[in-house]
Amino acid sequence: MNEENKNPLVVEMMDDQGVKVQVEIVSHFEDNGKTYVIANDLSNDTDSYILELRSTPEGDELVSVDSEEEFERLCKLVDSFEQE
Repeated sequence: MNEENKNPLVVEMMDDQGVKVQVEIVSHFEDNGKTYVIANDLSNDTDSYILELRSTPEGDELVSVDSEEEFERLCKLVDSFEQE
């Protein structure tokens, strides 16, 4: 997992309840040819998100991981990074 703390990247997004939240991108990693980011909710010390980073003609966008199976697999992968 790559961690870069030079200049924190803060973005605004909608959570799963449709509420705007500011998150800080704290790291990114690649898995199965896709790039993912880990983002911490700045208004809540306990909430973090795993989001897919997709490139589009309009620019990069963060997309939620909709597949529960994929999300669980990514959570286990992130946990293994933290244990190293």
